[in-house]
Amino acid sequence: MHSDKYAIIIYIFFWAARINGCIRRGLQPLRRGRDWFFDVPVQSDFYAVGGRKLLRAYWIRMLIPFGIDIPIAAAIFLSGRLLYLNFLVLFLSAFIHINHSFSVNLAERQARSIAAPQAEKPVARIALSLKPRRLRDYTNSKLEWTLALSSAFALALLTRYYLATPEHHDVRLVFGVPIFLLYLQVGILFVKRLVLAWRTPVPQSQAAEHMEAREETRKYYVRVCDWHRVGIAAAILFWPIRLSTSAGGLDRLLSTWFGIWIAISIVSFVWIEIRRQQLLTLALRVRPVKLQDFLERSEIARWPVCYQPSVPMLVIKGPHGYSLNLGNGLAHFGAAYLLGLAAVIAFLPRH
Repeated sequence: MHSDKYAIIIYIFFWAARINGCIRRGLQPLRRGRDWFFDVPVQSDFYAVGGRKLLRAYWIRMLIPFGIDIPIAAAIFLSGRLLYLNFLVLFLSAFIHINHSFSVNLAERQARSIAAPQAEKPVARIALSLKPRRLRDYTNSKLEWTLALSSAFALALLTRYYLATPEHHDVRLVFGVPIFLLYLQVGILFVKRLVLAWRTPVPQSQAAEHMEAREETRKYYVRVCDWHRVGIAAAILFWPIRLSTSAGGLDRLLSTWFGIWIAISIVSFVWIEIRRQQLLTLALRVRPVKLQDFLERSEIARWPVCYQPSVPMLVIKGPHGYSLNLGNGLAHFGAAYLLGLAAVIAFLPRH
């Protein structure tokens, strides 16, 4: 089976997963019942008046990724360069989550203007864990060594393959894909670092329940990051095997490899959905509260970006939505990473 067909199958599975995600996100405003709009307490007639309009607008915003996806995908199909579907899937996976975060924030801000009066008073007492959250505390050393050694072994095989007859090999074809995959590994580590760096205070009432829900959510995202890194390491290790396989056995090898990954993806999807439901049950055990604006975020946050080196936060939640803090060191690393990603993509083979 040609690699273009694999890209089409992945794209079809992506559509199935995102439709399921749209249904799940569409139900989120009412997950606590009709007395709530997301985490904002509302009046009993909220959904009979202004709330219905807000709910409809939220659903429409969920369709924005489709508006981006369909014309670009159509252009890719018309051009015949179907491998670009893989990059489209990667871009949309990130954009869908970003769009959803901003959409929920906007919906909650709009709901507060017509919600139940005085129903969301800021809590007077909060708790904040002073225990440092370090990356190594959420790292399995055996897993890290396995990933590092497998990648080093794959690169050693590729180097031997290239040096055997360098005049017959394209350096981009031999090393382009593994370098790209290794770079993605760095990106996922960066995402893992962001997950652990996200810190917020909790109300003193039900503090233990709030912290348990957030810690379990944090562990879930860290585990998903590690799963992706395992998958990338396996792909790196597979690349020298693919290059050294004869043309006659290549189709069978790729079909077997692709079938295994489809099966793993289906199992992973089921586990993720089960785990999400467990995390939702934990989140519903605690009542959402409004925290005091101790950092005066309404004054320093300017949508969509701001520059506040003194604030130890990458993303600041202000009165007009989330603001990316360009004064944070993680923002500088993220910008440099995206520039490097463009260079790595340019190094990929053209065939």
